[in-house]
Amino acid sequence: MRDEKNVYLRIIFFFLLFFLIKGGNDFYGTPMKSYSYIIFLFIYLYYYLFDVLNFTDEYGRWTPWVRSSGVNIIIATILWSFSKSSLVFFKFTLLWVVTNLIRMVMVKIYRDGGTYRGIFIGKAEEYIVANKGYTERNFGNLEYISKDQVKNFAQLEDILEDKKIDIISVEEEFMKKYEKEFFKLKIKGYKVYCEWQLMQEIERKIYVKKIKVKWFLYTEGFEILNNSFQRNFKKVCDITLTIIIGIFAIPIMVITCIFIRSDGGPIFFRQKRVGLGGEEFEIIKFRSMRIDAEKDGAQWATKDDIRITKVGNFIRKTRIDELPQLWNVLKGEMSFVGPRPERKVFIEQLEKELPFYNVRHGIRPGLTGWAQVMYPYGANVEDALHKLEYDLYYLKHQNFMFDMMIFFKTIKVVLSRKGR
Repeated sequence: MRDEKNVYLRIIFFFLLFFLIKGGNDFYGTPMKSYSYIIFLFIYLYYYLFDVLNFTDEYGRWTPWVRSSGVNIIIATILWSFSKSSLVFFKFTLLWVVTNLIRMVMVKIYRDGGTYRGIFIGKAEEYIVANKGYTERNFGNLEYISKDQVKNFAQLEDILEDKKIDIISVEEEFMKKYEKEFFKLKIKGYKVYCEWQLMQEIERKIYVKKIKVKWFLYTEGFEILNNSFQRNFKKVCDITLTIIIGIFAIPIMVITCIFIRSDGGPIFFRQKRVGLGGEEFEIIKFRSMRIDAEKDGAQWATKDDIRITKVGNFIRKTRIDELPQLWNVLKGEMSFVGPRPERKVFIEQLEKELPFYNVRHGIRPGLTGWAQVMYPYGANVEDALHKLEYDLYYLKHQNFMFDMMIFFKTIKVVLSRKGR
């Protein structure tokens, strides 16, 4: 996955920035020496939140230069107020130039060897045109051809040769019609995709209604379901990350308890959810709704739900309400990253209406997940379908770097208060 490459580059940038700031103490002088760790974390966090560390070059060449200038000006001004030396601005201008030059190199590393010339025959054109920026960053120059324009396969081969095409995406019916011919193209080195298979890679979700049981039997991936080492390694990472976050989150949780208590009613909300193997467990959250929220029975949470309290609105947007589930992770009932656990009453309904919904229960549910950072809060069966597609993609591709990427995206959601 190209997003994993982005994560690797962010980690490298993290250490390079640390070296530039901490290692350059003598160059920056006082008071930089006294606050180098704080300055480093502030700059890195600012860069992350404002997408300076997005090496896909999504915003163009110069936008990150403008965005990164803000934090350097702020810090330089603060330090200048202590030292009264005009050299402070010169030194931070130099830091700004060097970090952005490093970023430009990383953008080139990200893009090298990963872009292709693609040709798309059929309905995929609609999505690709609507999301041209993303697809061009990941697949390079694109050509769109209607299947009506290709009168015979020989004509298609001429187009492929003339345009120097690497990737071919066609509708399922069109592929079936020329199955043997496409097989020959694949042998020649072309990347041949059935339309929905390519869309799976572009949107990073699995089209549930396009697959059958046979697909699960023959497709690669889903190692997390049967690889004991991978599962145990994930569990060790869960416990380590939970302890670290739990220690730092203690003050936040104490303050949250005080505010919820002042609102009246219990602090915690406990509810049965379905986890690994379809077994139920009791989930713990900070209470964010009125005490009588489900007096009329189980309901989906909705946007601007009137059952949510004022305190609850804030802790849901920042995901603070999920922090008590760190205890569920330590007990082994949940993982840090995975499909979100649902209630049995909803599971029974969704398993009847959505194919392969029970596959989600092949691993421990998570505090956060791929579906949570890629799709808004689910409020109906249609939303549950889309979230299932992201969950299956996660199960198919799960690894340490994928989990780290989801972790970074979750931090961004928390700090930008985009939760619900």
